[in-house]
Amino acid sequence: MDLSAVNPLIAAGALAVPIGAYALVQLARLAVPGPHRQARFNFKDKTVLITGASTGLGAALARELYTRGARLILVARSIDKLKALCESIKESGPGHEPVYAYLDLAEPEKVDELVKLSHNGKIDCLVNNAGISMRGSVIDTDMAVQRKVMETNYFGQVAVTRALLPFIPSDGAIVVTSSMQGKMALPYRSAYGASKHAVQAFFDSLRAEERFGLHILVVSAGYIATELGNNALDASGRPTGVTDGNVGNGLKPEEAARQIANATERRKPELLMAPLLHRFTVFLRYWWPSLYFYSVWKRHIMQEAKEKKKE
Repeated sequence: MDLSAVNPLIAAGALAVPIGAYALVQLARLAVPGPHRQARFNFKDKTVLITGASTGLGAALARELYTRGARLILVARSIDKLKALCESIKESGPGHEPVYAYLDLAEPEKVDELVKLSHNGKIDCLVNNAGISMRGSVIDTDMAVQRKVMETNYFGQVAVTRALLPFIPSDGAIVVTSSMQGKMALPYRSAYGASKHAVQAFFDSLRAEERFGLHILVVSAGYIATELGNNALDASGRPTGVTDGNVGNGLKPEEAARQIANATERRKPELLMAPLLHRFTVFLRYWWPSLYFYSVWKRHIMQEAKEKKKE
C-alpha cells in the first residue's frame, strides 16, 4: 500500500465534513423566506437618517456611510456639533451634501417632518443610534432616572421608527445600535439594561408584522470607546463624568461603524459586536442561568473589593 497517498486523503476527508456542514447551513438559510434573500443593500445614493449623530458611534457611522456614497440626514440635540461634523465630513472627499436637524428623542413629536430633508421623500435606511447610559443600584436609582433612560433609549426609538416606517421602502433597512445588555443584564445598570431588552423585543415584534421582508439589523454592541460612559447618569440623574476602564479599552468607533455598515449591506438580522467571551456569556444566560447569575454576582463582589482597596 502506498502510504504517501493516505495523508492527503485523510486531510481531504477532514475538510469535507465542515465544508459540507457549512454548505448545508447556507442552503437551509436560503430556503427560509426573509430579507436575507434580497439583493445586498447598497448605500450609494441612498438616503440614510442617523439619530444621535453628533458624536461617538453616530459620528463615525456618518463618516463611514458618507464614504460609501450615502445621502446623510444627521439629527441630534447639538446643532453646533452637527454643523461641525458635516463640514468635517465634506473635507474627506466628494459626496452628497450632508444635511442636519435638531431632534431630541425625549420629544420626537415632529420627527416625520425630517422626511422633507430627503431628496426623494424616502428614508432608505434609518439608523436608530441615539441613547444614554446610567450607573446606579436598583434601590438608589431615582424613578425619574429610570423613566428618562426609557424615554430616550426605548420610547424615543419607538416613536422615530413608527413615524418614519411609512417612508422606508420594502428594500430599505432599519439599523438599531443596541447593546449586549439587551441580551444579558449587569449589576448597577438596571435602567440601561431594561431599555435595551425592551428595544430588542420591540424590533423582534416588528420583524414579524405585516412587512416581514423589511430588513432590520439589531446590533448588540459590547464596549465601544466613546463618551457614552462618561455621560452616563448616576442614581440621581447627574452625569458621572467617569469613563469605565472597559469602555476606554473598547472597540474604536470607526471599526464599529465599518462592521455595522458591512452587516447592513449583507442584510444580517443581528450583529453581536463583542469579544467571544461576551458572546459565550449570552449563551450561558439561556442555557445555564444559575451559573450565569452566580458568575455575574461574584464578579461584582470582586470589583467592589478591588475598589475598596484603592480607597
